[in-house]
Amino acid sequence: MKTLSIGKLVYDINILTNGYPNEGAETETSEVIECCGGSAGIVAYALGKWNMESYISGVIGYDNFGTAMKKNMEENKVRLNYLETNYDVKTKISYILLNKQNNRRTIIETKLKDFNIKKYEYDMDMDLVIVDGTEYNASAYALNKYQNSITILNAKEPKPGLLNYFKLVKYAICDGEVAESMTGLKFDFNNPVTLATIYKKIIDKYPNINLIINVEGKGTIYSVNNEIKVLATINTNAIDITGAKDIFASMISYGLINKYDMETTIRLATIAESMAKKTIGSTLSIPLLSDIVSYYEDKFGPIKTILKESTKEESIELKEPLTTSQTPEEINTNIPKENEGEAINQVFGINTNNSGNDDASAS
Repeated sequence: MKTLSIGKLVYDINILTNGYPNEGAETETSEVIECCGGSAGIVAYALGKWNMESYISGVIGYDNFGTAMKKNMEENKVRLNYLETNYDVKTKISYILLNKQNNRRTIIETKLKDFNIKKYEYDMDMDLVIVDGTEYNASAYALNKYQNSITILNAKEPKPGLLNYFKLVKYAICDGEVAESMTGLKFDFNNPVTLATIYKKIIDKYPNINLIINVEGKGTIYSVNNEIKVLATINTNAIDITGAKDIFASMISYGLINKYDMETTIRLATIAESMAKKTIGSTLSIPLLSDIVSYYEDKFGPIKTILKESTKEESIELKEPLTTSQTPEEINTNIPKENEGEAINQVFGINTNNSGNDDASAS
């Protein structure tokens, strides 16, 4: 199966410290972990590691960091047919300060010069395309070209132009912050009605997408047979969350391309995300497929694929506790529309009074 990941590529430098450095003070550390990063890069890595024919489309600079990324991608089964080297720019770098005392991170990312993918006349058939919302021209071209394939938006953070992608994809994996920004509402996992309200407001605006909302530290909101459901995050001692959401999106991609049912796919992605948080370094934290599957089968039994329409879908007992006070079946989905408010205007740069016009310029 061929997969194409389009978007941002970054070289990560993880610096481990005992406490956050004080301004003006000198801090020494011998613990520095370097690896490839960026949403598109992590997804391409993960799918390659999980035995997909994984292609990456993004830009690196002509420098030592770009060379290191290219070599590392080749060594990790990522196909470089659509990788672009820009000789006029430097590779983006993320300096990630990780405080070992509380496992909190501070990220400083270089942005020396804007640059975008220039060569995106993709000449191979693709079974799946996943975009991260940073390369609109290349992404829009691919999503239109591969309309018969599985197409996914990995929407991790609010940004101008992001809403344009919701019109082009079949699946949207949406961070909780993005969902709140789109609706002007806040999630309250002690009040499950808020979960359904936010979910339904997005679906009402974009009825052609399959929506998956991943709320950090809480759980995943999704729907099966028009029924809104919630799967709780697995409690884990998180050491580093860098890249975990991208690994979640990678496993969603893997499940869809292998025709797993949605329940199975969400559970596998939740397991993969939890495992990723136990290792420092985005691409270094991608778990083995065998470990993910073993964990799943130990709790839920054999992995299920999509059943035929004539077959009634069997339910699997949810062994991870819900973070809501109600079961998914008790959530009321008959929520009236409300004014989306100024929050959308501020974050996405659109006029919320005109629901037909949300074509904000791409970032």
